[in-house]
Amino acid sequence: MTQQQNKPELSERQKEEIDLMALSRVEAMNSDEYLCQRIDQKVQSMEETLKDYFHLRFSFHKKNSSN
Repeated sequence: MTQQQNKPELSERQKEEIDLMALSRVEAMNSDEYLCQRIDQKVQSMEETLKDYFHLRFSFHKKNSSN
């Protein structure tokens, strides 16, 4: 059994909110240090499953913003 199978499923609402937070973090990277810090603090307080999803979406948006 893999570790992924032990993780609870995220609701669509959780996914949408985390995706928006990740996109906001990417957009603020070069212009709003305070917002970046607040988002980072919020992410650090999340459960591991939510953090993992945030990092997945953050990587996606960061990759797409540099294209």
